[in-house]
Amino acid sequence: MDLKESQSTHTKRHPWETARLRALQNILASLLFEGINVLDIGCGDGFVSRNLFGNLRSKNITAVDIHLSDEWMLKLNELDQSVRYQTVMPENALYDLILLLDVIEHLEYDKDFLAGVVDKYVGEKGKVMITVPAFQSIYGRHDTFLGHYRRYNLNELTALTTSCGLKVVSSGYLFFTLLLPKFVLYKLLKICNDSEGIGNWNAGKGVTAIIEKILAIDNGLLIAASRSGIRIPGLTGWVLCEKRG
Repeated sequence: MDLKESQSTHTKRHPWETARLRALQNILASLLFEGINVLDIGCGDGFVSRNLFGNLRSKNITAVDIHLSDEWMLKLNELDQSVRYQTVMPENALYDLILLLDVIEHLEYDKDFLAGVVDKYVGEKGKVMITVPAFQSIYGRHDTFLGHYRRYNLNELTALTTSCGLKVVSSGYLFFTLLLPKFVLYKLLKICNDSEGIGNWNAGKGVTAIIEKILAIDNGLLIAASRSGIRIPGLTGWVLCEKRG
C-alpha cells in the first residue's frame, strides 16, 4: 500500500492488495528459495515484504521507503525480524530479487533511477520484478493525488527495462476486470474523489472475499495467458527481468 493511502489505525486490506499478492506469488513461485536476499524498494507499509516470503524459513529482506516515519519503522520492524525497514537505500550490495512494485511511475527520471538500481544492486543471476499502473489514456486525478508522473503499456515498460541493462523474462497485465470501471469512474464520469484509495477499504468480510476471489481468478487467467504469449490488457502491467549479459 502506498503510504499516502495508508491509515495507521486501519487494519482491513483491500482485495486489490491481497489479489496482487497472490499474483506475485504465482509469478515468482519458482524463484523463491531458502536464504533469498531481497531488496523491496518503495515497500509502503510492508504488506508484500511480510507476506510474499512467508513460506520461507530463511530470508533476508531489506525494505526501503523514503516516506516511513520513525514510528512506522519501529512498528513494522517488530512484526517480522527477517525484514529490515529503512528510509535510505543500502550501500552497494547484490540481491537475488529486487521488487519495484508500483514505484517507478512516481519518479520523474525513471530511466536514471532504474539504471542505477541495476548497476548497483542486481547480482549476476538476480531478478527484478516491476509492476506499474497501465495505460496513459486512463491517467486521472487519483494518479495526480498519488504523485504519478505517468502510466505505462508493456511495450514502453519493456523498452525502459531494456535500456537499463535488463532482459525481460516474462511480462503481462493484471486486473482486466478493473480496467473498464477505472476508465468509466475516474476518466469519463470523474465521480471518484482524489483521496479515495485502497487505504479506505471498509467493506464486510463477505463482500471482500467475493471481490478478492474474482480478482484472483482474473489475474490467474491473465498470467496463464501471458505464459502462452497472449497479452490481455489490465489495470496493472508487470515485467520480470534479469540482468542482460
